[in-house]
Amino acid sequence: MEKNRTSEKTGHKEAGERVKISLNVKIFMLCFVLLLAALGSFAFLSVFNLGRYTGVIEEADRKRSEIIDRDITGKMQEVATYNLMEYVEAAARIIDREFWSMKHSIELLADSATGMLENPEYYNPAEIDPPDPEKAGVLDSYVLYSSDADLNDEAMMTDLHLLANLCPMMESIASDKDAVRDAIIALPGGASLFADSHPEEKTDENGYPITFDATKRPFFIGSTLKHDTYFTHSDEDVFNEEMEVIVGVPVYVDRKLRAVCGGARHLSDLEDIIQSIDYSDESRICLVNDAGVMIYSQWDTGELYMGTNETDNLLDSPNEELADLVRTALEGRKGCDRLIIDGEPVYMAYAPLETLGWTLLMGISEKRLERPAKDLMAKNDEIEYETLNKTRRMSRQTRFIMVVIASVLIVFNAVLSLRLSRRLVKPLIQLKQAGIRFIEQEDSSLDEDSNFFGELNLNTGDEIEDLWHTMKELESNIASSVRNLERVTAEKERIDTELSVATKIQSDMLPGVFPAFPDRSEFDLYSTMNPAKEVGGDFYDFYMTDDDHLALVMADVSGKGVPAALFMVIAKTLIKNAALSGRFKGPGEILASVNNELCRNNTEEMFVTVWLGIVDISDGHIVSASGGHEYPMLCRKGGSYELIKDIHGPGLATFEDIDYDEWEGELYPGDHLFLYTDGVPEATDASGELFGMDRMTDALNASRSKESLHDKLLSVKRAVDAFVGDAPQFDDITMTIFEYKGDRI
Repeated sequence: MEKNRTSEKTGHKEAGERVKISLNVKIFMLCFVLLLAALGSFAFLSVFNLGRYTGVIEEADRKRSEIIDRDITGKMQEVATYNLMEYVEAAARIIDREFWSMKHSIELLADSATGMLENPEYYNPAEIDPPDPEKAGVLDSYVLYSSDADLNDEAMMTDLHLLANLCPMMESIASDKDAVRDAIIALPGGASLFADSHPEEKTDENGYPITFDATKRPFFIGSTLKHDTYFTHSDEDVFNEEMEVIVGVPVYVDRKLRAVCGGARHLSDLEDIIQSIDYSDESRICLVNDAGVMIYSQWDTGELYMGTNETDNLLDSPNEELADLVRTALEGRKGCDRLIIDGEPVYMAYAPLETLGWTLLMGISEKRLERPAKDLMAKNDEIEYETLNKTRRMSRQTRFIMVVIASVLIVFNAVLSLRLSRRLVKPLIQLKQAGIRFIEQEDSSLDEDSNFFGELNLNTGDEIEDLWHTMKELESNIASSVRNLERVTAEKERIDTELSVATKIQSDMLPGVFPAFPDRSEFDLYSTMNPAKEVGGDFYDFYMTDDDHLALVMADVSGKGVPAALFMVIAKTLIKNAALSGRFKGPGEILASVNNELCRNNTEEMFVTVWLGIVDISDGHIVSASGGHEYPMLCRKGGSYELIKDIHGPGLATFEDIDYDEWEGELYPGDHLFLYTDGVPEATDASGELFGMDRMTDALNASRSKESLHDKLLSVKRAVDAFVGDAPQFDDITMTIFEYKGDRI
């Protein structure tokens, strides 16, 4: 060993006495010679061909410019007139059909009302109730009265109960939200029949009906003055402050006004239709009523932007061209004119909405239409074809010359490289062979006296010699590192084994056999958990507290890994023991007790969010309490999943002596209850976007009604996996779905 070290020192000393020419210098000299030859050839060819190629391109550009300057103006006018006229007329027909459908439905209702009032002997009086705020979102019929309505007016009340027979027809009209949002029959005496799905808007905070005087609304006044169908201007809905248009149709019997039928449509309902009319990414649409007032505009600035002008009435616009165009359009004409909007030339096409007497404007900038016509493109293609032929001939000549020069350079480089590589590569090959012998040795034979590289004699006087000395030192270090690696590997395998056992223990603690209660036909449930690490902090649980009550638990411990798993075991055990003890009245008291237990000696300041529900399986009554957990989701039979906004308390182990409020509800046969942890809606893809509640709800609603509970949870998990993709899972994903089958008493 001492002899080798002495030899190494002697070698270093002799190498230091010689003049070294570094390997870097040798390679640089070779590359410099080759590069100089290549650059010289490339420069010659580039200069020679650039002059010829530039002349051809300049000639082509000159001819192309002449054609474009001569023909583009006429083609632009032709394209603008043809495309915009055709498109805006079709768009106007689409929008007009929406209002025609609305008018047609209300006129049919008015015809039915007329027939009923002319022949009352054929109909029995029908009862009608005031609005019920509990029916929010449910299509229903009800009656409202004005503040001065006389409920003792026998004639009015007779007409009211007679026309109440039309409520099914009114509900049918209001059910088509694409045509009419709500239907109304207003009587001159102050009574009004409604059909819609928003009864809560017609009651006060105490649930009592509000007063409503339809005789003072524009649709009632306008239709009676006109004695015919009448569309109002856009006006604010008295119940929800949205802008709407109402159609009114008067009902006369023996020349006496007996009622006015009406139907409303919010302008916001038309926005989706208008936004789908997309002529180009730079076109804009404006809807103008018969008074010249803008009802809708896609301009976000300038003269056609709603809300910033001194007036939205375009007939009063200081832009005379624009005012004249709107005036012409409101006469029922269609056309396309060029005018200046906000200082820029614009082509504006217009077409009438015949049902309303409104007009639709569509504008596009002149710059957007400056595109060559087909004949211009043909001439341009001809010039490009001639230019391409010339370029190809030049390219072939250039390639031939470059091939000749490249061939010479290749031969020269091959001869030179062969001579130099033999001198440069030989010591590297020796180092490689020594390295191979070193690698092929068994691990047990590696020790600090390994001398595979020391046997070489590589006094080359350059960096290879330095590499040789480095490899000798590295050889000794690797032998020591291998032994250390063996110890580290053994320790890692031990830890992995223990984590695997911990994962199995945690999995066994959760209910995993399904069906969980095969002898109970009143309900069914299924649960899954996918931890983000080997062991996780989420858990679920379910058990019968007695023969008639089922406890459902969903919880999420803060943190991940082994600490969360240990805290999960404690929390799960305390909750179950408290629920089964019989000492507490309900979920609220159970969580309060467990919270106090977890707060004791909680030096790590961990906490757990918990949702605990107890279901009376005999009648479907459910009582729940939440300690900061996610809202559960409920799906009524045949319906869709919706959040239950139950009362939340803080997470358990946060503060002592906390009272947890309880939420109570009813489950009906065929209802499904979905519980989950935040790992589902907060699953994240590679870009950082969250899966979210909307996607989770869509995944639940997309599952078929006849799917098993296991398949429903599998559908949600597949939707999460498809969204997340290759991104790592950062949080545990735990879900439980419960189906109530028993009959209510």
